[in-house]
Formats: sequence, structure tokens, C-alpha cells
Amino acid sequence: MPKLKDRFYIFKSLHLQAIGAICILLCALVLLWRGNVTSNQAMPALVAQVYFDGEYRIAGGQWQKIVKGNHIPSTEGDVTLRGNFHMLTPDGEYIGVYSGDMPIAFYTDHINLTFYEGEHEPYVMDVENPLYGDSACHEDWSAYVLTSGSEEPIEILIHNPHRFGNETAIDEMLSSTALWTDIEFEKGVLESGKTQRDIGLLFAIISLVVLGTALFSTLIHIKNSKIIWLFGTVILFAGTYLSYSADGVSFWNESVVSNTTILGCSMMFYMFFLCVALVQFLKDTRTIGIVTVTLLGVVNAVLLVLPVLTDILFFDTWLYWASVQILANIILLGCLIRELVVTKGKERWLYFGAILPLVSFGVDVIMTDLGLWKGGVSSRYIFTVFFVVAMVVVLKVIPNGINALSKAKELETEKIVLNAELTESRISTMMSQIRPHFIYNTLGSIEQLCIIDPPKAGELVHNFAKYLRGNFGELDNPKPILMSQEMEHVRHYISIENVRFPDMTFSFEMNSDDFHIPALTIQPIVENAITNIHSENNFECHNSYIAECCDKAITAIYEINKKF
Repeated sequence: MPKLKDRFYIFKSLHLQAIGAICILLCALVLLWRGNVTSNQAMPALVAQVYFDGEYRIAGGQWQKIVKGNHIPSTEGDVTLRGNFHMLTPDGEYIGVYSGDMPIAFYTDHINLTFYEGEHEPYVMDVENPLYGDSACHEDWSAYVLTSGSEEPIEILIHNPHRFGNETAIDEMLSSTALWTDIEFEKGVLESGKTQRDIGLLFAIISLVVLGTALFSTLIHIKNSKIIWLFGTVILFAGTYLSYSADGVSFWNESVVSNTTILGCSMMFYMFFLCVALVQFLKDTRTIGIVTVTLLGVVNAVLLVLPVLTDILFFDTWLYWASVQILANIILLGCLIRELVVTKGKERWLYFGAILPLVSFGVDVIMTDLGLWKGGVSSRYIFTVFFVVAMVVVLKVIPNGINALSKAKELETEKIVLNAELTESRISTMMSQIRPHFIYNTLGSIEQLCIIDPPKAGELVHNFAKYLRGNFGELDNPKPILMSQEMEHVRHYISIENVRFPDMTFSFEMNSDDFHIPALTIQPIVENAITNIHSENNFECHNSYIAECCDKAITAIYEINKKF
């Protein structure tokens, strides 16, 4: 029977961190799902529902019966509705035909509404309103009170200036029409989007923490801090998109045209920086990825500038942007699949996970165009998945980077200490080679030669000066020198010793002198050999002894040099 400790070890091996992350992810997905299914576009107001009973036609075509739940396309031309508004209680009980006592709330997703009531002047809802800017280029809730107050059929002309992105606009308008109950209505709409909006704000707040961490990582030179910057930026724009795509954003931010701009820019920048982040993990196909995101960035910049310089509405550029983004996603998908095939181990999960946001974006574009759902529905769930993955990566990169930085600092400190010790050792070695008795003996020899042989004294002074210059000059040169330079220094030393020991002769046989060795390597060997010979008073074998010592030293140094 296993011990308690062994049982705990088995439980620990299940990777509690991964299990915890999955639990958090599931909770976040459930909350997001709740926010989507309780969307205000599918819910009535709190006091009374209003539904339109009648028929419709598209672009002047045949009249068709309006059936609850059936799709009415809004991108195939102007749509005309004909019929009456009916009222229901919140429980669905029929009250009667709307009589014009209270305003009706209409949700308009980039569409204009024109009301025709008998002999009354047509009423155009929010067209060219200075508060909203460009006609219909926004999502908004508007209120209207019917002027007829009778059961006579009315007509509503619905104009959509766009051809992409709001295919379900009429369906959403009809399913969400209700009595406008002032504060209660606004409160109900805001509450329906509260969960998604709160998740978006949470993402935005945490992204600022991640970006602050990225700044700190950059300042202390942590490796891979670029990944933290990119993940923080992606989370920021994902959170912005979640907040501004939630229901009731027009009550939250009354600048409705700016809402559209922020919504589009947030998704555009989210996808761009996501692609840049994914490229960082590519290996064999990295060049293709870099070229792809560079061209994508150029196209994004052009599409952002066009609405400023021309009369093109920003919303109308979304189709072109989505097309280019899908093309870039397909290229990056190919790169990721290639990396997935050639990669083994845990990194395969990284490439598999990177495929998900690219695929989900394509699904959202196709489904939006077909009118099956609106906006980045699947991408919202991927936001949450990516958020959890990004947190795991960031929390892994930062400690690893700090540890690597700490080790690098330690190595740098050790290097400084070793360099200081090496310099001190070199100085000590060089100074020890210039022994006082050697200097005194040489100066004494110069003094005597000045009397008996002045020319030779001058030659000795010259060699002695060269010798001292060679020793002191190497104090500031930590790099290896050529063997020929080292031998030149040795010859100066030998010429000085030859004055003291004229019976000694020196000869060197070298096959090469064009390799590098540490400075002042050979001269101490020659000096020790001369000292040993002088102490034994055995001048007959001094030539072979010195030659043997030097030959062994030079051979060893030459062999080491060849290896490096």
C-alpha cells in the first residue's frame, strides 16, 4: 500500500498548475457564454415587448410575410416593412396594437429608418445628425413615437449604406424592439452586456500590468521581453474589442461613431499584433512570416489612412481588411503547420494552439457574411483562451529571464574578478622578471663597458632599453602576440646576458613563428635555463639545455595554438 507521501507525489504529477489554468479558462468561457446568450439584441425591455406584424419586400420586389425567427437580409438592397406594432407584457401576454402612448426603442446596426404614417411627413431617424456624424455608420439605440396613433398600417424603409458586416441588422432590430422606459430601459440594456464588458475591462487592466512588466523586463535587459510586449498589446486590444462589442455600448459611450472606429481598430490591431507574436515562434519558416506581417502592416496602414483622406467610411474598409487578413492567416497557417510537422515534444502544443485564433477569425468572417451571427463571436472565446496562454507564457518568461539575467550578472562579475586577477598576475610576472639584481648587474656592465668599450656599451644600452620597453609595453596588452614578436624580445634579453656570459652561445631552430602566444612566455624559460646553468657552473651543456627547454615550450604552445 503506497504511503501518504507517495500518494501526494502522484497527485502532484498531474500538473496542478495546468489543471488550475483549465478551471479558470472554463469559468471565463461560461461567463462569456452567459453574456452572449443574454444579449439584448434577443431580449425585450423590462416593461413591455413590441413586435412588428406584417410583411416585407427587398429592393421593390414581392411582398413576403414576416415570420418570427426567419432571416431578412439587410445587404441585398433597401428593405421596406409594412404592418403594425403590437405590444406584449414581459410574460408574452398580448395587449393590443401599439397606440403611440410611449416611445418605441429601435436598435440600429449601421442602418437608417424612415417612417411613413398615412398623410404625415416621413420621419427619418438619425440621418445626418451632427451628434452622430456620418449617416448610419454606427450602432445605436433610438426612440420614436408613432404620430398616427391608429391601427392603420405603417411602412418603414430600412436603408443600409454598407454591404458587409451587418447582414443581421434587420433581424436584430425586430427581435429587440420594445417600449422605451427611460432609465429602466437603458439599465436593462447595459446589464445585458455587463458580463462581456467587465471581462473586456479586466483584460485591459491586466494588459496594462503585463505591459508594465514588459517595460521593467526591457529596462533590466531580460531576454524575450519582446514576447511580453506583444502579448500585453494583444490582450489590450482583445479587451478593448470585448468591451466595445458588448451590448449597450452606446449608453456607455455616447460618441457612437467613435465606438465603431474603436471597435474596428481594436480587432485590426489585435489580429496584427497576434500575427507578429506568432511569427516570433517560427523557426524554419520565419522569413515567410516576417514578410507576411510586414505586408499586412502596410495594408492596414493604407486602410486606416483612406477614411481620413477620402470620403470612404471606415466601416466600408472592413471587407477589404478582412480579406487581406484571411490571406495572411492562410500563409501563417501554412507556416505553423510546417513547424508542427517538423517539431517534436511539448512545442507542438504551442503551434497547435497558435492555429486556433487564425482559424476562428476566418470562421467569424464567413459566418458574419452569411448572416449566421454577428461580429467576432468565436474570436471572443479565443480571446479568453489566448489570455490564459499568454499569462502562462509571461509567468514563465519573466522568472526564466530573471534567473538568466542573474546568472549573466554573476558570470560578468566573475569575469571582472578573473580579469583583475589575471592583470595582477601578469603585472606581478612582468615585474618579477625585471629583478633588481638583473638591473644592477646590467647597469654595472654598462658602467664598465663605458670605460673599456664605449661602442659595446652603447649597444648594451640599446638592447636594455628595448628589453624594458618590451616588458612594460605588455602591461597594457592582454591579447596574445605573434611568436616572432616574442622571440624578438627574447633576443634582446639574450644580448644583455651575452655581455655577462660571453662564453654562452644561443641558437634557435623554428619551423614557424607566425602563430600567437601569450606575451612574455618564452623569455622566463630562457632566463630560468641560464640561471640553472650559471648556478651549476656547467657551461659545456648550456647550449643543448637551453635549446631543449625552448624547443619543448615552443612545441607545446604551437600545438595548443593549432587546436584553437
